[in-house]
Amino acid sequence: MDISSLIDVSFLLLIYFLVTSTLEPRESDLSMEMPTDSGKASSIQIDPLKIRLTAAGQISIADQIMADDAQVEAELDRYKQLTDATNKKPLVIVSSDDEAKQQRFIDLMNGLAKVGITTITLSGFEKGK
Repeated sequence: MDISSLIDVSFLLLIYFLVTSTLEPRESDLSMEMPTDSGKASSIQIDPLKIRLTAAGQISIADQIMADDAQVEAELDRYKQLTDATNKKPLVIVSSDDEAKQQRFIDLMNGLAKVGITTITLSGFEKGK
């Protein structure tokens, strides 16, 4: 039994599907970086900014509840300017309740990206605290 024509057809189909398929690009619109140890010592130490998102959607920065998104953005911008003035990378630790809305978390990430903070650490998500 001659199967050479079947092999030819299968290779032609393989080539057709490879050529016509598209590769999905990776998501990279926020360009966030994970913190690394640079090994450089500095005399000025700036503590990481701790942000907490509650189940009700309230955002607290350094244990102060923010009234609205404009206040959140102003506080993030102030922290970014402080770290820029000391030639440090801003480091933000985000802690979120499991019951918090996804859109509220995305709004927080967009706010961080808007002011130029790209070094973000996600701490363990908390349930109902």
